Amino acid sequence: MSSSINVNRMLLIAVVVLAVALIGVLVYFLALKTPTKTNTPQPPTSSSSTSTQASLITAAFERGVENWLGLVCIYNKYGENATLNALNNMYSIAYNYIYEYEQKSNTTYLLVYPIAQYQYLASNYAECAVSESDQNLVNTVTGALNNINTIAMTLNIPSNLLGTPLFIVFDKANNITYILAGASPYVFYAINYANEGNITVITYQGQELGYGFKANSTQVSFIGELASSGLRIGNSSANITIIELLDPVCPYCAIFQAMYGRSLETMINSGYVYYVIQYFPTHVLGYGCSSPTIASMLGPYCG
Repeated sequence: MSSSINVNRMLLIAVVVLAVALIGVLVYFLALKTPTKTNTPQPPTSSSSTSTQASLITAAFERGVENWLGLVCIYNKYGENATLNALNNMYSIAYNYIYEYEQKSNTTYLLVYPIAQYQYLASNYAECAVSESDQNLVNTVTGALNNINTIAMTLNIPSNLLGTPLFIVFDKANNITYILAGASPYVFYAINYANEGNITVITYQGQELGYGFKANSTQVSFIGELASSGLRIGNSSANITIIELLDPVCPYCAIFQAMYGRSLETMINSGYVYYVIQYFPTHVLGYGCSSPTIASMLGPYCG
């Protein structure tokens, strides 16, 4: 139990450290472009009160986890194309709010977009606008984080790369595997490196963004199981599998989609890439650990 708690604390610390470390990379790659739609509502003007902020943070956690559960529901009820479309729309909503935050420096924008994403689900996929108890939502998050712990230990992913978006790029023809973290275009470099059989470390200005290795037989089997348990989109016979570990309310995931999502979708639609989604509740964990009612339920995951 003690070992598990220590791993959980390391995971939380790693998520925070990675978010800070990648800021310099994001500033270079991701000067936010103006959203094509800017119909972002104004945040509540009364949000400065402590009680309102606490309420918004708790709601952001609740709606954030329910957004993931809604995405799973869409996958099961409507299929892979609807899932990808819904995820892209949710990310577009998040991106609009992030853009407004950058323009106006009002942190409330960073709290309300999970609620706006949920409203999108309720409007377009009413059957998948789920409502769960806080305990069930916490169980969803801790279960997903336990899965991340297993992934990290099996694939030997260092703590400095445990953040979202996290990509596992696997070439089943040669077992070359790349681990990439962050919203940068280097995932496409990793695809090419793996296809060519090249193993290298990917860095930008001294910051490690990812690395390649040849997966052993245990790791190959594990990657196959990880792919089969996720939300699977595209050609399962493709040589290249990309497993993206994401959080629908992660701002970096939204930025990646806005900047590079179309290129990735082209590869998926052409059959070149088999795309799999797994849940890594990084950003929603931050909401939960900042909520006076949720933090105690998350226990050791909040440090």
